[in-house]
Amino acid sequence: MKATTNHFLKDKLTQYQNGQLSAAEREIIDKWFDSHLSTTEEDTRQNDRNEQQLYLELLKPLQQAIAQEKRKSIKLSYTWLKVACAILLISALSFFTFDQLKNNQTSPPVSFQTFHTEKGKVSTITLLDGTKIWMNAGTTIRVPSNFSSSTSRKVFLDTGEAFFNVAHDASRPFSITTKSLLTTVLGTSFNIRAYPNEVYQVAVATGKVKVAQQNGSQTTVLSDGLIKGQVLTHRLDTRNTAINYQDADLISNWKTSRSIHINNLTLSQIGEELSRHYGIEVKVNTAAMANKTYSIHLEHQDLKVILPQLAQATGINYQLTKSLLTLNQAAQ
Repeated sequence: MKATTNHFLKDKLTQYQNGQLSAAEREIIDKWFDSHLSTTEEDTRQNDRNEQQLYLELLKPLQQAIAQEKRKSIKLSYTWLKVACAILLISALSFFTFDQLKNNQTSPPVSFQTFHTEKGKVSTITLLDGTKIWMNAGTTIRVPSNFSSSTSRKVFLDTGEAFFNVAHDASRPFSITTKSLLTTVLGTSFNIRAYPNEVYQVAVATGKVKVAQQNGSQTTVLSDGLIKGQVLTHRLDTRNTAINYQDADLISNWKTSRSIHINNLTLSQIGEELSRHYGIEVKVNTAAMANKTYSIHLEHQDLKVILPQLAQATGINYQLTKSLLTLNQAAQ
C-alpha cells in the first residue's frame, strides 16, 4: 500500500508538470495552495510516517531553492511551489482515504442467537448447514449471526450437554468452544458434556474429533483425532486428560430415551443431574462421602422408581417430597 501511494503521488507530480490534470483537479490544487501556502514541517507530523518522509524529501529542495532565491534574487517558480503543495495535498488525502477504508473494513461486532433448554427438557435445533444438535436439560448454546457466511462454522456450548450430528463440509471446519476447550470436526457425530463442577467429556459416535485447550495465544492439543468409541475426559482444575473406550451410544442415549448415564460422578454431581433431569430441587447431605464417585446407568422412569436403584448403588438414603429431594449419607 505504501509503495503504491508513492507511485501515485509521483504520477500526479508528472501530470501536473505536463499539464495533464483535468481542470477540476488543477482548480482543487490551486485553491488548496492559495489557502495553505504557509504549511510548515511541523504541520505534517500528524501524517503517516511514509507521507511525512515524502514531505521532507520535497521540503529540502524547496528550502534550498528559497535560500538561493534570497542570495541571487531569483524568483522561485510559482508552479513548482504549487506542485509541491499538490503533492502534500494528495498525500494527506491518500492517508485519510486509506485510513477510512481500513476502518470501514473492520468487521462489525458479531451477534448471537441463543438456545436454552430448561430443567426436565430435551430439545433439538437444526443449523443452516444441516447440522443437527440435541440439547440436554440445562444446556445453553450460542450460534453466531455470521455462521453461514464465515469461512469456518463456529458454535459455543456455554454450559450443559449436547449431541452433535455435523454436516460434512471439508472447506468449512466445524468447531465448538466450551470455556477454554475447542472441539473441531469436519463432519461427524459426538457427544459433549460440560456441566459446571464436572469434567469436560467428549464421546465420539462416528468419524474423528480433535480436542484442544486454549490458553491465551497458546493452544495445547489434547487429542489430534478421537475415533468412534473413544471418550476424552479433561479436568479444568488440574488439566489432567484421560482417553479410554466406552459405549458412546450408551452415553448419548439421553437424546432419545432420556436415560441418565452417571459416569464417575460424586453424590453432589448426581444430585445436580437429578435436579436437571426431573426439575426438582435436590439437597445433598453426604459430606463424609464428598469425593467418592459412582457410575450407574438409570433408564428414564418415574423418580420414585429410580431412587431405590440409586440408593442400592451408592449406599445413601433419601427423603422425597413434592418439591424437594434430600440425599443423605446412610447410617453406619
